Amino acid sequence: MDSEFILKKVCCEYCGSYVSVDENETCPNCGGSLRDVILKEKTRLRLEKIEAEEKSAEEAQRIKDEQDRDEVFDLIKTIAGSAAGGAIAGGLARAAGEFIKEDIKSAFRKK
Repeated sequence: MDSEFILKKVCCEYCGSYVSVDENETCPNCGGSLRDVILKEKTRLRLEKIEAEEKSAEEAQRIKDEQDRDEVFDLIKTIAGSAAGGAIAGGLARAAGEFIKEDIKSAFRKK
C-alpha cells in the first residue's frame, strides 16, 4: 500500500528544510530521520483519498435518490392522467402535484 503514494519531497521535522525523499530516509542536511514525516504524509494522503471516495459515493447516492423520486412522481402523474382523463388530470396534477412531490421527497429522506 505504501507504493500507492510516492512522495517526492517532505519537510524535515528537525531542521525544517524540504528535502527529496531517498531510500535511506534521512535528511541530507541534518542527518535526522525522515521516517515519521514520510509515514505521516502517506497517512494524510490516504485519508484524503478515502474522504474523496466517500464524497463521490454520497453524491452518486444523492443523484440516484433524485432520479428515483422523479420516476415515482412521473408514474403518479401518468396514472392520474390515465384514470382521470386529460382535462381533469391537468388540474389534478397542478393542484396536487407539489403536495405529492413533497411527500415523495420526505419518504426518501434519510432519517
